[in-house]
Amino acid sequence: MPWWTTLVLLALMTYLWFSGRRNPDDVIGLLEQMLAIGLALVVLFVGQNLLLESIVLLVGLRLPAARQNYPVINRSQASKDVLMPF
Repeated sequence: MPWWTTLVLLALMTYLWFSGRRNPDDVIGLLEQMLAIGLALVVLFVGQNLLLESIVLLVGLRLPAARQNYPVINRSQASKDVLMPF
């Protein structure tokens, strides 16, 4: 993918993302954000831009890890009566 196509898709992705954040309608805003994520995936996986892929990899590696030996909070008894056994 040429560099100008990558820049156009990234600009469109940024516009859609911020438009989705500002949209007062939650459903349309979520749709715009999903389209922005789709464009980002196209740029990353189809464009094969090594710099962008490296940045995403570094961001992914910097995410916090799940805590080990941390007890899971049990549901209260009140939340179990909503489920209907079959």
